[in-house]
Amino acid sequence: MSELWALLTAALAAGVVLLMLHETDAGASRRRAGLRRLRQLMRRRRPESQDEGADAAVLLDLTAALLSAGVGIEAALSRLADTVPGAGRLARVHHALSAGAGWEQAVEPVTGHPELSAFCEHLSFAYATGAPSASMLRAAAAQARAQRRHGAERRAEELGVKMMLPLGACFLPAFILLGVVPVVLSMLPDSLGL
Repeated sequence: MSELWALLTAALAAGVVLLMLHETDAGASRRRAGLRRLRQLMRRRRPESQDEGADAAVLLDLTAALLSAGVGIEAALSRLADTVPGAGRLARVHHALSAGAGWEQAVEPVTGHPELSAFCEHLSFAYATGAPSASMLRAAAAQARAQRRHGAERRAEELGVKMMLPLGACFLPAFILLGVVPVVLSMLPDSLGL
């Protein structure tokens, strides 16, 4: 009997070990597949995330600093594209300008990106005239920040108006049902003489 018990215990232990090894292999292959899928998703998202986050005001300030240091506009575009997150499309503008394209044609790759498009719009006068424009770009950066602040304040004011609808639709009836109705019901027997 004890030999049978030992044999059953050994078989059960071997089965558990084999099951654990199989689960470990299956788990490892699932983890590898999950990591592959995550890498694929990250690769797909990477080009989008390179174009997000560029701020026109910061780009204008950096360009003004580069122009003050003696760097030309085309070289400034190249440096901004290489170093500023979200400004990767400026490399296309730089390459187009270096190839001899006109300003309007060169800035076509950034037309779908509002911040980069605003940056190129402010930079167009400086490129066309060749005038020393570092102070003009700093003023444009301050103007862009003021416009962004004004837009945020306007959206905050609109949010206050939009928040009145849930307040009126949910909180006011709840206040009436939980605050006013019980008081009226408690006063009702006294007023009716019951």
